[in-house]
Amino acid sequence: MSVRRAVAVLAALLAVLFGAGAVQASSPQAGTSVRAAAENAPPTTAEAAPFAAQAGCTARNVSHYDAYTGRTWTRDWVCGNRTGAPLYGCASFIAACSAIGWIDTSPSWFVCWGRGAAHGGGNSIWYYTMGDRIAPGRERQHGWGFIPAVDVWTSTDPWPGMTECNIP
Repeated sequence: MSVRRAVAVLAALLAVLFGAGAVQASSPQAGTSVRAAAENAPPTTAEAAPFAAQAGCTARNVSHYDAYTGRTWTRDWVCGNRTGAPLYGCASFIAACSAIGWIDTSPSWFVCWGRGAAHGGGNSIWYYTMGDRIAPGRERQHGWGFIPAVDVWTSTDPWPGMTECNIP
């Protein structure tokens, strides 16, 4: 492993360890941030170290209340991801499941994965999370939705040990 890659991996791991924090469980307004500010690592950390993203995801025992499904998730996985990536109402690009918001931070947390439409990553794996912003008129899902695996930096999909979710 090169020194540059080792430094990048270390930087990403530190961002995951020290970038975690509180979870916001209230219902956000359209166009507003839905994640707690303290939980967000600087967006340039993972972007500046794309090779570090191959290190995968880190599991945490934390609770997130999903106001859309009424479920409480008791574990998440923090992974590097593409900032500005759209979040969809279901694991598909079809019109019925259009973009409901965006993920502006990296790394981000994800609570589960599901199978859906094939995407540019060469598979049909999608990860479920709460976005950072909600699209106007899409408040019904409270910011919760799916992001295609191509936008989550993992070396394998689905990420080993991550829960499979059965959400329509």
